[in-house]
Amino acid sequence: MTDPRWGQDGRDRKAEAILATLKEHCRRDLTLGVWLDVGCGSGGVAATLAAHVEQVIGVDPEPWIRWQALCDERPNLAFHAGSYRDLTNLLASESIDVVVCNQVYEHVDDPAALLQAIRRVMKPGGVCYFAGPNLLWPIEPHVFWPFVHWLPRRFAQHWMRRLGSRQADDLDAWSRSYWGLTRLFRRVGYQYTGAIHARLRAGAGVAGAARFLRMSAHVPRGFVTALTPISPGFVFILTKPPE
Repeated sequence: MTDPRWGQDGRDRKAEAILATLKEHCRRDLTLGVWLDVGCGSGGVAATLAAHVEQVIGVDPEPWIRWQALCDERPNLAFHAGSYRDLTNLLASESIDVVVCNQVYEHVDDPAALLQAIRRVMKPGGVCYFAGPNLLWPIEPHVFWPFVHWLPRRFAQHWMRRLGSRQADDLDAWSRSYWGLTRLFRRVGYQYTGAIHARLRAGAGVAGAARFLRMSAHVPRGFVTALTPISPGFVFILTKPPE
């Protein structure tokens, strides 16, 4: 495939926002390390990151046509086809300094296993930029329909088709709430920091999110942080504790 269904637009801006968010919250130089982009798609974010950091590895279940051209442009960039379950076969344990897991968790069959696989390949003290949608946000971010992600999946898809939507098959993501995700982080053994204001730069990429983020920019940060559980999506900085 050439591009994912959500396209390539804005991948450079997303990568730059990821870099800025990590720089602000980690307060240490992460550029001299090995970065992993899990669920990298056709590679736009990974390629932009590669212009700023020592080495980037992208992993995605599908091999994408763009990969070779991007690697030709960036000698410090490499891609591998494989799911999150293949990470420990593709990469050495404790070999990765920074992981980017952006809008991935909702598409996998076992988010806990995804987080465990990421943790195994991270170095002690390594960090993960983890972003994804919020179950409690009323607009489903992939099909832009209200409330359908709160309904039984087959029921929702059936009524989307009955109402003339061609997007019913795209309703294939399973979001979680703030509390559901943070329980997973603790269970797997991460330290985590919520970073709602990071999304003010990055954007959540969901219907209604832009307006929410513009309004949140004009209120105190503490109040915005309190709204995290009902925000369109989340950005967390996860850390693997030093052993």
